[in-house]
Amino acid sequence: MIIGIDLGGTKIAAALVTPTGKIVTDVQIPTEAQKGQKQVIEHIKKAAYALIKGQKAHISCIGIGVPGPILYKEGIVIEPPNLPGWKRVNLKRILEKEFKVPVSLDNDANCAALAEAYFGAGKKARNFIYITVSTGIGGGIIIDRKLYRGAIGAAGEFGHMVIDPKGPLCGCGNHGCFEALASGSAIKRMYGLDALSVELAARQGEPKAKKVVATIAHNLAIGIANLVNIFNPEMVIIGGGVSKMRELLLTPIRQEFKKYALTLPAKNVKIVRVKLGSEAGVLGAAALCL
Repeated sequence: MIIGIDLGGTKIAAALVTPTGKIVTDVQIPTEAQKGQKQVIEHIKKAAYALIKGQKAHISCIGIGVPGPILYKEGIVIEPPNLPGWKRVNLKRILEKEFKVPVSLDNDANCAALAEAYFGAGKKARNFIYITVSTGIGGGIIIDRKLYRGAIGAAGEFGHMVIDPKGPLCGCGNHGCFEALASGSAIKRMYGLDALSVELAARQGEPKAKKVVATIAHNLAIGIANLVNIFNPEMVIIGGGVSKMRELLLTPIRQEFKKYALTLPAKNVKIVRVKLGSEAGVLGAAALCL
């Protein structure tokens, strides 16, 4: 058995998972991030012990998805934006000492990509790009069925490729990043409300909402075309809260990205939505152990 833990700013989700991706049992507890690093780590331990209690099966590994930058090989969490007081925390070492099993951790976007590779929409693909479109934009790169992390583990920061240098300011300090033009934050800037509100208004025919959806689809199409030209994937899998618009967003993306992508890779790529739902976080964390 594997324990998969999805460490979020609001809640910690954990599950006991088989190597085939079946969730045997799961648990959720509040993160209480505002109480600091030690309290959050105690909650992580509490969640894991809750899963182990009464189990006869051997726990072979613990995988953890973390929101924010990490040093993958060392298992060090750098400074996640939603976890105040965390600065270069060696979470791997702390949990291996506690549970006496191997611990693997990665950022949550990479975990989501692995979840889709092992158990979701990318199960049969050798090469694909996973993009999460939520408040920001992140993602993961799967090459020959393996997660590509880059030289220091920072690959997949799609949200910060610059699409328009004269565009709006991004949280990273640059102007016109993919994230600043096509994320949930971009929707809120343009419309004043969240993605769900825009979707509902657009489906009811409200002109401004329809224009915002069209703009977001256009900007996503440009970013996806760039990724298709660079990586030549079989598939681009789109997840995150904004992707819940489904075909309202995916249909114009599929039409528009062809204007910017090279003909051959554009013909050979599928743009699809994620298959996994709320369990993707814990399944992706478990997949780190596989």
